[in-house]
Amino acid sequence: MRSFVERTLFIKGKRSSEDVFRTFPNSPSRADILTLAELLGWSGCYGLNKILHTHTNYPFTAVFKNTQDVSYSRNEYISYSRCYESIRKPSGFCPVCVAEDIERLGFSFWRRAHCCELKVCAEHNVELVKRCPACDKQFSHGGHSLGVMWKTCEGRHLKDSPVTLNTDPFELKKAQIFQEILSFTHHLSEEAVLAVLNEKIHQDGVFEQKIWNFLSDRNIGDNIERRLGVVKKSRSKNRLPLDEPTDFIIKAIVETYESFADFVSDVKAYGDEIRPIESLWSTYIAGQQESTHFVEENYEFGVGYWSCPFPAKEVWGMWDWRPVYYPCCNFERPKKKGPQPQPQRVKNAPPGIYRRQ
Repeated sequence: MRSFVERTLFIKGKRSSEDVFRTFPNSPSRADILTLAELLGWSGCYGLNKILHTHTNYPFTAVFKNTQDVSYSRNEYISYSRCYESIRKPSGFCPVCVAEDIERLGFSFWRRAHCCELKVCAEHNVELVKRCPACDKQFSHGGHSLGVMWKTCEGRHLKDSPVTLNTDPFELKKAQIFQEILSFTHHLSEEAVLAVLNEKIHQDGVFEQKIWNFLSDRNIGDNIERRLGVVKKSRSKNRLPLDEPTDFIIKAIVETYESFADFVSDVKAYGDEIRPIESLWSTYIAGQQESTHFVEENYEFGVGYWSCPFPAKEVWGMWDWRPVYYPCCNFERPKKKGPQPQPQRVKNAPPGIYRRQ
């Protein structure tokens, strides 16, 4: 996302009048992303999720989706504390990509897949440059700002960096799988993903041996089996489980499959629905106690559809079940003995919904 902002400022130069780009923070919050999305014409929950999916590494989390979750980013839309990026994480670039971009576009940009733990460019099979070839600084806080992509360092442009071919097939495969996850167009069922990986690990003698030899790999197998149990139990009770990091899932895919396409084929065979990514961009979690409630924003009419598609099958008796009366939904009721229901404003009401003109 930082690259997108810096690139926009570079292209527009001093003619840019959008203060949003000039004042965009290094560690943006939900409110910052919403402001940027609205400037681009993407309003509401849809805008937040489109930015998250296309300009951050959030797809590493969102692609593996619980079947009972009909939102892209859960309750991120009504959350206030989350920061989505940090310039403290080092970035990297592929010299071949940069040179081709400049020839084709006149400028280059930082790619998401090059700004994580990967060492190789998935497209060109060359080693990523993680430090400035001119001054040896990292591309992160305390080193170079990302603006160096459009400038020079000691008279040298990044496109002139030396190219080193990769000789490690595993690193190339890892880079390709990461890239395919970022660009994947559908959500994969979390249960199907875990079940397929759990079976694959026990079928793969090489990886199973690694599990017993290395504690880190052993934790992968344990985490997959544990999380699969949690997901299956939650599904049987219609109780959406808490989110967890997906690092162990991605690592297991890289270790046990030769390509992401092969993995997706096995997941589809499990039978759970494969949902388009964009189909969930307008929906967020609005409440989650015994059952999970969702709001889907409709921008044509400027209204939200509140739903609870998977009511919990067990009631623990610890919640206050008295009804809440919303001002827009109260009707005249016959008089009866005792207190009469009175309309009350709802605390922490969902955000208003944009209506397209």
